[in-house]
Amino acid sequence: MSSTAAGSIAHRPSRVRPRLPASTPGRLVALALLLVLALIPVCTLSVLIADRSRATTAELRDRRIPAALALDQAAAALTEADRATATSLVSGAFSLTGPGQDYQDAVKRANQYLTVAVDLHRDDPGARARLTGVNALMVEYTIMVGLAQTGGDGPLSLANVFYASDLRRTIVTGLYDQRRTDLAEIRAARSTWWVGTYVAVPFGATAFLAVLLLLFAHGYLRRRFRRRTSPPLLLGAAALAALIAWTVLHAQSTHDRLAEAAGRGVTGQSALWQARTAVHEVVGSTALDLASGGVARTSDVKAGLTLRDLAEPLPSVGDIEAVRTGADPRFGGLIATALAQDRSVPLRAAGARALTALGALREAGERARAEAPRGGTRDGGAGAAMVTDRSPEHMSGAADDAEAALTDALIAGRREADAALAEAADDGGLTVGGPVVCAAVLALALAGVLARRFEYGRLR
Repeated sequence: MSSTAAGSIAHRPSRVRPRLPASTPGRLVALALLLVLALIPVCTLSVLIADRSRATTAELRDRRIPAALALDQAAAALTEADRATATSLVSGAFSLTGPGQDYQDAVKRANQYLTVAVDLHRDDPGARARLTGVNALMVEYTIMVGLAQTGGDGPLSLANVFYASDLRRTIVTGLYDQRRTDLAEIRAARSTWWVGTYVAVPFGATAFLAVLLLLFAHGYLRRRFRRRTSPPLLLGAAALAALIAWTVLHAQSTHDRLAEAAGRGVTGQSALWQARTAVHEVVGSTALDLASGGVARTSDVKAGLTLRDLAEPLPSVGDIEAVRTGADPRFGGLIATALAQDRSVPLRAAGARALTALGALREAGERARAEAPRGGTRDGGAGAAMVTDRSPEHMSGAADDAEAALTDALIAGRREADAALAEAADDGGLTVGGPVVCAAVLALALAGVLARRFEYGRLR
């Protein structure tokens, strides 16, 4: 080789190649640091999954779901007040006693529910503004009912009751518009990343890598120090695998319970409250038809709920019995929405009772219209008793039966929804158990690796 070639070789810059620490103690220390770094995201994600799922569930349980249902409750109570006004008018008692105590109680409940709704929407300025406007309309509604009473039995009284009823429908429409917004926000809240089953994917991936690193460390120590096993590392890997299963199962359980309570559960509860509103609407509308002689309204206010909204078509006796025994409804409407895909025996029994009452409600309404005089009646005349009487074969009695059954269905559905929310809110001990397991794994991993480091130093 010439001197020129040798010189070029001698002066050629050497390439520095990155590599792991060459000494065994350095490799052991690096391995311990890698284990620490791998366990940090595992512990962090485990705690965050438990904490965020609990916080989301608490937000749904304590604020969002009650806020949406309070709007339905206010709509039902206000429509009950309107029913009381209409039945009092057709009975002939309106000019003497006004809409009566039932009206006063229903208006009081409507105001209470609206106050609750406003308070639960305190963090939403837009919703508070809309509900404040609704509250002003409710004040106007009560004023119009009071003015109607001063009109005695004359046309002015009927006109004011009609105006108040239209105003009530406007109020209910506003409440339902806000409720739809609330239900959309509930769907968004229960579908967030932290309460979805896919949140387990990054956690499982990081935890699985940590398990592989523990097993790699075990294999390295076994080869380097000629030990059959390293119990601390194997125990750490087993504990970490258990934490993976624990966290994944918790995430799946939270997702399922929220889907049940804040999905189908809140939809069913809302449908049942709307069904109660519809029952009151049917009685009140029939009473106003009888009082006016069937004169069509000229208002542009959206029409209220009808029997078709409750069940369409009205189910037969066989269909009702099928519902009672657990079959999915073969008809549409609000009650079908509340009962679909729910096999709860109390809920199904209450739903069947409500459907039976609807048949009596329809028949009584048809008879009332057939018996009423063409010019209308506001003195308890022909047809009025079919609306105002509380016996089961009359409209008010059938409506009371339907309302009682719907109330039982609401209680049963609420009990199930509360149980599901309680399960979703329960972290199963993961908030405390996750960090404890991670700390135990870290201690076992460091014990397994650094023990060999100290042993190597003594051997040297």
